[in-house]
Amino acid sequence: MTVLFVCSKKTESIISPFVKSQSESLEREGLQVSFFLIEKKGLKGYLQASVKLRKHLRKNTYNIVHAHYSFCGFVASLAGAKNIVVSLLGSDVIKSANSRFLIRFFVRFFSWKKLIVKSEQMKNILNIESVKVIPNGVDFNRFYAIDQKEAREILGLNKEMSIVLFNGQKNNPIKNYPIAEQAINSLNKNIQLLELKAIPHEKLYLYFNACDLLLSTSKWEGSPNIIKEAMACNTPIVATNVGDVSLLFGEDSGNFSCDFNVSEISEKVNYLLKSKYEREQNQGRIRLEKLQLESSQVANKIIEVYNS
Repeated sequence: MTVLFVCSKKTESIISPFVKSQSESLEREGLQVSFFLIEKKGLKGYLQASVKLRKHLRKNTYNIVHAHYSFCGFVASLAGAKNIVVSLLGSDVIKSANSRFLIRFFVRFFSWKKLIVKSEQMKNILNIESVKVIPNGVDFNRFYAIDQKEAREILGLNKEMSIVLFNGQKNNPIKNYPIAEQAINSLNKNIQLLELKAIPHEKLYLYFNACDLLLSTSKWEGSPNIIKEAMACNTPIVATNVGDVSLLFGEDSGNFSCDFNVSEISEKVNYLLKSKYEREQNQGRIRLEKLQLESSQVANKIIEVYNS
């Protein structure tokens, strides 16, 4: 089976790590995956991309055109692509009513055969019959547990200080850094709140292993990749209850979902730091296995959508 991924070009890594990882997992299952990258944003950029994609499709044949993000799906439809599968990532469903209107319009009047969303929340919001819930998978060969001191030594981090890893860049309003900062400051402890900024994807596992816990205070998410990647490393997590966080955590006592409450967040962070929670107790990786979120398992679910 031949598949064309239509996605936006990212300045740092060219292709979003989760999209690249998904293509690699599909290739390991025997599919041939190619890429069409949309380089410019905005109405003009997407119209130009649709013209380029139309020319590309005249010269090349694919069984499936898989667009990642709604605007990439719009480009694929305007280019006349057939057998379109569109993965919606969260912001295009949860954040914008206008985007939801356009999604429903293209499902009804264009050739969007199947929609993939990342959580049941997204499915319920859209209320479209063709929606399939398939969260992004995790490459267990890339994300795994190693000794904390070893990880800190490799990264040059203080081996004695408590380190709380923040789930993104503090200037991203969606990640809601102020509430994380307030929660950490309220503890009156010598804690380093380390933001994930400009870190190569292949080095992320080192940070998950080096920190004492991951703190995610996002205002909203679909099915956050960073949570699953940290879980694969058995990293303790405190996260606001958005997207499918509660489903991911289950009853694991080493991972806590919270409301947008500074006191509750600081209490859970303090518990994990004060109790010297042993990472070996964490069931994050096992939980992902139970949910069938290892990358090859997710790849097979996507292939089922393609075959349908």
